[in-house]
Amino acid sequence: MTIRPVLPSEPVLTAEAALAMVQAAHAEAEKGGHAVSITVVDRSGQTLAVLRDHQAGVHTLRASYKKAYTANSQKRETADIARGIMDGSIPEDVRYLDENMLLMAGGVPIVVGGRVVGGIGVGGAHGSEDVRIAKAGLRALAE
Repeated sequence: MTIRPVLPSEPVLTAEAALAMVQAAHAEAEKGGHAVSITVVDRSGQTLAVLRDHQAGVHTLRASYKKAYTANSQKRETADIARGIMDGSIPEDVRYLDENMLLMAGGVPIVVGGRVVGGIGVGGAHGSEDVRIAKAGLRALAE
């Protein structure tokens, strides 16, 4: 008797979807006059798309990646993790799990069909604006 493995079928974040997300997020940032960097990572934390405004600070590129990576890795918004650390519901040692962790607002997981397929991170505006811009990028998936 031969055992046939059953392979899972899961949604995948494509490069085309990631590109649409960074473009939508950038358009939202421009409306508010924010010069930001936006990064989208896939479920393994690898970069699929990046857009850095020519006026964005040099630090924003790495920050946007780390926020996207963290949101994907932890399967929740980076702002929620930061709040959890402050109120004690999340151990602060979480920041040491990986050198790419960044616990600042602006990272949002990308969920498709109830599964986290990646993350989007924005750096360069105030934290709440980074979140708003990232969520504008997420809306590109629904269009």
